[in-house]
Formats: sequence, structure tokens, C-alpha cells
Amino acid sequence: MKKIGFLILVVVLLLGCISEEESTPAPTTTPPPTETPTSPVVSPDYQLAFGIDYAHPEQYVVQGEQSQVSNPEVLDRLRTNEPSVAHLGDIYRWLKSEFTTYSAGGKTIGVVTVDQLLEERRLGGCHDHGLVYAAVVRELGYPAIMVRTVSIAWVEQFQTDEKKAKLHIGHVFVEVYVDDAWVLIDSTNGWYVEDGYDPADAVIPLRGNIAGSSNEIYGFYVECKGIDIWSFGIHSPAESIQAMDELARQLNLENIVYPFYEFQQFAR
Repeated sequence: MKKIGFLILVVVLLLGCISEEESTPAPTTTPPPTETPTSPVVSPDYQLAFGIDYAHPEQYVVQGEQSQVSNPEVLDRLRTNEPSVAHLGDIYRWLKSEFTTYSAGGKTIGVVTVDQLLEERRLGGCHDHGLVYAAVVRELGYPAIMVRTVSIAWVEQFQTDEKKAKLHIGHVFVEVYVDDAWVLIDSTNGWYVEDGYDPADAVIPLRGNIAGSSNEIYGFYVECKGIDIWSFGIHSPAESIQAMDELARQLNLENIVYPFYEFQQFAR
């Protein structure tokens, strides 16, 4: 009986070993880690300004409600694997060749969407130009910010006599992050600043016939920045005028310091 009991104990132990071995997971090979996109390397000089976190440009590749592109296939011919300022020039030329322009007198500000403008292929002023350009470059992978400004000469006139400054003059620019730097682009006229642009500076000293027929002798002062015009809180021409008036009443022209920028222009 002792031998039988001993044999039973040995069998039980053996079965337990086999069961334990079968329940142990087989060793697996861990796949190599996939390469994940990293945030662009940004100069520590970039800082928060006008509500924009310039040190983290990856936040600004997402479209706003007004700048949605429902049919991105229409932009396939513009796609590239090599982002560059030269490519931004190609996009500017595409805008000029694919769209007709007319003077809407500010009536489209805060009213139209990018989808509407892509469908109609008509641009009624600098707001329309900037709205479409910013949305297109964003759709192609560039972080982009719309910059709404007022004419400093117009502000001077407004502060002298509001009644004589009824024709509100401003301009829209687009800031684009490319080659580890923010560049400034006038999407209406093709001017741009590639080197040394400071997005925290409120003054854009672009002079000449920039905004319509007005001759800018000082340049422009930033009113607000955002993904699109609706993100400014502007949904109508009346709200646009009100915002310009408020800035013109508050701006101290004597404190303005003009930066030096080397403006270049994209070939047409």
C-alpha cells in the first residue's frame, strides 16, 4: 500500500508539472518600436503672444469651424513631402491662378466659409485670401495662424477725426511654421518675411499699396490672431468694424516701435 501511495503521489506531481508548463505563455518577440512623430524643434525665443502658443506649433494644424475643408482631394496637386518656403510660394500662385478676385467692400468678413470659397472660386478681399490660404496650408500639414491688422495711418486719421475715417482700412496676413521657424505671408499680394520675423511683435511695417488703393506710409498693427475669423469672435462686417474702432481708440501711436524686416515677394 505504501508503494501504491508513493506511485500515486509521483503521478500527481508529474501531472502538476505538465499542467504548469502548458499554462505558461510561450515567449513572444516584442516588435521594434514604431517611429512616432515628434514635435518640431522650436527656438526658446518663441513665446505666448496674442493668445497663440508659438512654442507649440503642432496645435495649429487643426482647422476651425469656419476653415473646414470638406473635400481635401481638391488640394492633392499641391501636396509635397518637402515642406519649404518655396512650396508656400507655389500655394500662393495656385491661389492666384485658381480664384478670381473682386472688391467686396468687407461684406464677406465673418460670413463665408472656406468650403464656400473653394466652391465659388472667388475672393472678395484680404480676409477671403487669408482664410483660404491658411486653411489650405494647414490641410497640407503646415501650422498656420491668421493675423488681422489695422492700418496705422488709418488709426492716426481715426484718432484725429472719426467722421473722416469711415472707410476702415486693415489687412490680413498669415503666419506659417516651416523649417523650424514662423514666417509671415501676405497671402493677398505675395509679400513674405522669412528671416528674423517675430510673431510677438504687434507691428508689421509693410508699406505701399497693400490694402486696396490706400498708400500705407507706416504699415499695420495687429488687432488679433487665430485659426480663422470666427475664432476672433467676428461673424459679421458690423462686428469687424466695431473691433477696429475699439483698437483705434486704445492704441497709443507714440509708443509704436517699428521692427526691421526684409520683405520679399513671391513671383507670380
